[in-house]
Amino acid sequence: MSLSHKQLFVVSCGLALQAAILVLINGKMPAITHGMDMMWIAFQAWAVYFIVGCTAANGLKAWIGYLTGIVASIAIIKLMGMPGIVGLPTVGGMNLAMAAAVFIVVIPAIMSENVKNMVPALFIGSGAFFASFGHSALAAAVPSGDLMTRFAYAAQTELIYCALGLSFGFITVFWRGKYEASLAK
Repeated sequence: MSLSHKQLFVVSCGLALQAAILVLINGKMPAITHGMDMMWIAFQAWAVYFIVGCTAANGLKAWIGYLTGIVASIAIIKLMGMPGIVGLPTVGGMNLAMAAAVFIVVIPAIMSENVKNMVPALFIGSGAFFASFGHSALAAAVPSGDLMTRFAYAAQTELIYCALGLSFGFITVFWRGKYEASLAK
């Protein structure tokens, strides 16, 4: 449905209210995300909800895509320490160990499309994981440097923020659908 300027203003105000609520909710999020403020993941996932077709089922598929991106990221990090890869040099600023690990992991990642994995969400989730994994609050939360705990905390944080953002996408579609239905009467 094409909305008039006035009708679109109502939608814009609703979205602005939702965004403001998300910012307020985020004030409490670090208490459950090991001190990490990763609100950008929620906003990113909110946008992903629209890109994947604005359905709850596709939102769930996107969340699973983020999860598989986390698994791929962890596989890359673990592979970088494997014999035959760990000793690869850095040449001219290029990390050959990481390049080899990425090459190996991307093949099954792309192949997961055949089991209906949402590969774009996998790549977005992988990038978000690397950002989460490098967050200073994560280092403070796991001062011992325990790798498995760092993986778990970063993954948990990303998946919580992702679920929050996808939920906001669902809410947006729900209330906008109700609003547009009311206009059609």
